[in-house]
Amino acid sequence: MSTLSNRIARLTPPPRRVPLPVVCSALLGVTGGIGAAFLIMGMLFVWLFVGGLDAPLWVSFVFIFPIVGAAFFVTATVRGLRSAVLLRYGALTGARRVSERATNTSINDQPVIEYVYEFQASDRRVYKGASRAISTEEVGDEPMEPVLYLPSDPRQSVLVDALPLRFTLDVDEAGEWVSYEGIGAVVWFVLAWTGVLAHVLYGLYRLLGAR
Repeated sequence: MSTLSNRIARLTPPPRRVPLPVVCSALLGVTGGIGAAFLIMGMLFVWLFVGGLDAPLWVSFVFIFPIVGAAFFVTATVRGLRSAVLLRYGALTGARRVSERATNTSINDQPVIEYVYEFQASDRRVYKGASRAISTEEVGDEPMEPVLYLPSDPRQSVLVDALPLRFTLDVDEAGEWVSYEGIGAVVWFVLAWTGVLAHVLYGLYRLLGAR
C-alpha cells in the first residue's frame, strides 16, 4: 500500500460496515437531491397542466424540468451505488492527484470539481480514476490521497475525501467506518425517494387508465 498519512490508514479489510447516513448521502450524491427536487416539482406541473394544453411548444417546455431532474437523479444514484459498494468492499491505497477541472455544474454557486488521480493496485499496475465533488480543502491536503478500488476491477475507484458527505469519514480503533453525518441525510434520502416513487406510481395509475 502506498504510504498514507490519512486517519483511515488503519481501515479494516473488506467487507466492512458502512453507516446508514453515509449510504444515503452517497446515493444522493452531489446532484441527486437537486435532481429529485426538479423531478418532483416538474412532474407536479406536468400532471396539473399538460392534459389541458394544446401548444406543443409549451408542453415541451413543461417537460424540461422533470427530464433534467431525472437525468441528475439517475446519474447520482448510479454513482452512489458504486461508492457504497466501494466503501464496503473496496481495497484502500494512496493516490497521486494528477489534475482537476471545473465541470459545468455548480451547487449553491460552488463549482463541482472533477479530480483525476493515479494509484497502484494490488496487481502492481497503475490505474487512473476520477471523482467529482464540490471544491474542498480535504482533497489535496496530503501527498497521497486515500482511494478505494475494487480488487476485481481497479478501474472502479473513488477518492474517499471526494465522497458527497458533510463531514469527512473517520475510522475507529477496530478499523470500521465512523461517520458524523446526522439523521438529516437519511430523512432527505427518504423524502427524495418517496416523492420520486409517488410520481412513478401515479404515472402508472394514469397510464393504465385507472379511475
